[in-house]
Amino acid sequence: MSLLQAPKAPSDALRREARRILARLDLIIEFRPWLEYIKRTKRTTAPFTLLWETFALGVSLATLLNLLGSPSPRDLTIDAEKPDLGLGLPHREKYFTNFIQRVQLLELQQKIKFGEVLRVQDLFGGTLSGFAKVLKTVQRVLDAVQDSFPGLFVLPNNAALLREEYIQELLETEQAHIATLRMTGDSAELLSEGMRPMNACLECLIINRPLLRQYHDRVLQLLEVAAKTALKENWEQIFAFEAEARKTAVGAYRSICANFLDLADLLQGYLDDSQPLLASHAQILLNNVSVLLTRTSTYSYLLKKILSVTSPAESSTYDALCNADFHLQETSENLDEMGHLVRTMRSTRIFKGRAFTWRADVDPSELGPLLLDDMLSVEVSGKRIQYSVFLFEMMLLCCTDSEDLDKQVDEEPYQYPVQAWELGPALQRTTPLNLVFAIPTPRLRVLRLTDSDTLELEWLDEANSPRTLEFNTTCLEQYDQWCSALEAKGGDDRGGILSEDEDAGGRRRSHARSWSLVARKGPRSESSSLLLQEQYASDQESLLSPNLLPHFFGPGSQDVSPLAINTTFPRGHLGTSEAVGAGLGFEIPPTPPPESEPYVEADPTMLLDLTGQIRREGSYPQAHGGFADVWKGVWDRQPDRWVAIKVLRSRLDDPQMERKMNKRLARELGVWKRLDHKHVLKLLGTVSDFGPYDSMVCPWLEQGSVSKVYGATRGHLVHDGSPTTALEGSQWIYLVHENLIVHGDLTGSNILIDDEGKAKLCDFGLSSIVVEFCGTSSLTSCIGGAVRWADASLYSLITDGDSDEAAQEPPALTTRSDIYSFGSVTLEILSGRMPYFYIKTDAQVVIEIHKGNKPRRPAQSFVTDAQWAFIQHCWAADPNERPDCVEVGRTIKALHHASLEFRRHTY
Repeated sequence: MSLLQAPKAPSDALRREARRILARLDLIIEFRPWLEYIKRTKRTTAPFTLLWETFALGVSLATLLNLLGSPSPRDLTIDAEKPDLGLGLPHREKYFTNFIQRVQLLELQQKIKFGEVLRVQDLFGGTLSGFAKVLKTVQRVLDAVQDSFPGLFVLPNNAALLREEYIQELLETEQAHIATLRMTGDSAELLSEGMRPMNACLECLIINRPLLRQYHDRVLQLLEVAAKTALKENWEQIFAFEAEARKTAVGAYRSICANFLDLADLLQGYLDDSQPLLASHAQILLNNVSVLLTRTSTYSYLLKKILSVTSPAESSTYDALCNADFHLQETSENLDEMGHLVRTMRSTRIFKGRAFTWRADVDPSELGPLLLDDMLSVEVSGKRIQYSVFLFEMMLLCCTDSEDLDKQVDEEPYQYPVQAWELGPALQRTTPLNLVFAIPTPRLRVLRLTDSDTLELEWLDEANSPRTLEFNTTCLEQYDQWCSALEAKGGDDRGGILSEDEDAGGRRRSHARSWSLVARKGPRSESSSLLLQEQYASDQESLLSPNLLPHFFGPGSQDVSPLAINTTFPRGHLGTSEAVGAGLGFEIPPTPPPESEPYVEADPTMLLDLTGQIRREGSYPQAHGGFADVWKGVWDRQPDRWVAIKVLRSRLDDPQMERKMNKRLARELGVWKRLDHKHVLKLLGTVSDFGPYDSMVCPWLEQGSVSKVYGATRGHLVHDGSPTTALEGSQWIYLVHENLIVHGDLTGSNILIDDEGKAKLCDFGLSSIVVEFCGTSSLTSCIGGAVRWADASLYSLITDGDSDEAAQEPPALTTRSDIYSFGSVTLEILSGRMPYFYIKTDAQVVIEIHKGNKPRRPAQSFVTDAQWAFIQHCWAADPNERPDCVEVGRTIKALHHASLEFRRHTY
């Protein structure tokens, strides 16, 4: 059975985005049952994990589309209130596939903005980049639903009053915190008087106290302003997350946390001092220092309460509130992590002094952080016997006190929750310890919460026999802390000790992924090479496949500089992913480079996923084509550099055909990326948030195409009567020929001019892809719409014979087809006008071509006899009579030489 597991180690940005979306979903009453179901069955509240588990049900997201007027099919409707949905991976994939299809339909209906090209593997493939696309899609859906339903987010009836109370509580607790800081500082200074040398822990507290006061005084001042501006609070300014004062305050808290246990030891000695005044100040410090360290967690707790009564539709600072909660939760967790580490080091010393009956193979210093230590009781012969229980990251230790084995438990409860930097009840005792159970946390299988004060653990012993142990707690706070520690292992998004995946039957599964070993092999591994060979052997339709390229650069081509073609394939190529993913029922997307990895422009093999890194310029495309729009944008990694984003407009209603088109498109773009030559426009990468398919990102060339350059030049020269520059055009033809490959859509608009005046080819094979998958019965669609440049012989293949155009297959494009188009481009550059410029519509052009009529010859001042003879040679009716690439190169070189001689004698 395939695995269902959330992606590991999400970035801060991804977890922050999950927190922001979760806050909105929790306010939608139609969606809330799904979140409650996951909380109830998976026992997790960490935003990232909770959101992934909810989306992984597949059916949950359909709730949002129902609100947009796109109802779920009857056979795909399920009730979230059921105690056990019993959804396996095939069912989940089916539900999520339906969600993707409905999103695409709503995009076409313009009810949802176009964005990421979502695939099933984005959710179930276990990749962070995939889940990021899911989150962006959900955000687009949420935006559309919010626009359609102003009352989408449901708050309590007294939400405004509660929000005011929570902000007031935040303000009052900040005042109390500052008062505690002042009191703590005064007591610390009184204790330090006469202390020579001063104790390092006490000195740490005295030094850091004014730094904390400076920060919290500022927070208090801004909170007082916020209390008067409901729904417009500037949360980023209040907590100053990027300011130096806050960084200093966080460092001060970490320093106090690291020294807390040593400070507690010092203060404990003063409690027995004969001087009551010193003892009273020591008690004040003992009571206050630990409370001071909880301030960031209190911030997060109160902000969550404020979020629960704030509508995103009404608050202009809602996202800032979500971000503030995230940052404060992060700070709180980091402080807890430091506390765990300090406490673990102290516990190692304590165990060495107290261990009485102990197993030699159990070393507490090698068990990872100590998450919790406590006193729990069990029922033995009608008596409740105490256990000292220590929860390490890798093992749970249960011990009895050698002196108290038959002693009934003391019912006096300890103060809970125990903070991460404090010693719990078990570590504070001094009695010898007898080790009874040492349970590795991977063996813990089930946590049953039998009632409000009992925890029942089940695990497998060394003989793989099931064992159970039932603990009794003394208060609700103790019970809650143990549940939290066992389930969430500190509350982060990496998953808890008991949160491993279960299949539909509740059975545990191995964490080994069936595809990971193959996917991690390098590009030259034997298995991946075989996969690629099989892929290209079975698919001979690729216009740019490596098997076809040698035919276009045959021997004896001295006059034409060959392209530097890199035939190696990068790690994570679609061919490998496709074959590997077949066992899972979906494709595994290529792994994108890490965010921190610098972009190396000279590397022609890396097709980067730039989704989220490109910001479009303006509200409209800069140019339009027959099947695509071109946007101008800025790349965040190179903000001083403009890029062009080519967005395909066509859209398929057939999911199977759409999958094929995506594969074909990825294959062609991969080959384009590996064409490393000075006259090939660089393909920097792709983005999935501009249109229905992956869009191409290339450098922006301000001058545009040769159609624009030479068309504008010709018009200017005709206007002022200056001499023509037709012969200079033949030089451009030679530059174009250096890039002559099987292009499939060779027109003037696909040859761009850079700032240095050099020609750049682009859009390899894209037109034919669109025609193959999205073509109509129109004759013009069979050649990608470039009928004025395309091979006339192809039209006879379409129109002769069968009269049913829709039944005809698109004709195959060859090297000879590109030679014909090259002649048409030559005419366009020399004359400054596209072929058949005197005919208005493409349909009329098709009729002229079918009659055998070629484009008219321009005046001899634009096209010489030799140039026209060359163009007609390229247009030969029999493709075999057309020049090959070697002859074209030789002729262009001769024409270029003749143009230079003509200019020397003319000017």
